[in-house]
Amino acid sequence: MLPLGAAQMSQHVSQHPSLFPELLRSLFEIVLFEDCSNQWSLSRPMLALVLINGAVYGEIKAGLIASQPPERQAHLAACLNKLMADVAPSLDPKNKDRFTQNLTVLRHEYRSKN
Repeated sequence: MLPLGAAQMSQHVSQHPSLFPELLRSLFEIVLFEDCSNQWSLSRPMLALVLINGAVYGEIKAGLIASQPPERQAHLAACLNKLMADVAPSLDPKNKDRFTQNLTVLRHEYRSKN
């Protein structure tokens, strides 16, 4: 039996299946399109959300790419395709660090051509 808080959280997530995808999309938009001085603090929940559902991550990637002007889409796609390079499906500290490094590079590469 789950503790009360965990059961309530599980019920809430079940009732609102778009909650985690919307959160992940918002975090990507902040990292990519807004002034975000410290993406480290955003990268930690982002990795967990990506790992929870890879298919949703793929949909979010496609949506982010489609939201860009045609001349920017290929560049963003190339940047996003590097995000999961050498990232394992785990939340161990070294893996989190790799994801954070990749996210920092993604942001820098994308914004440098913006």
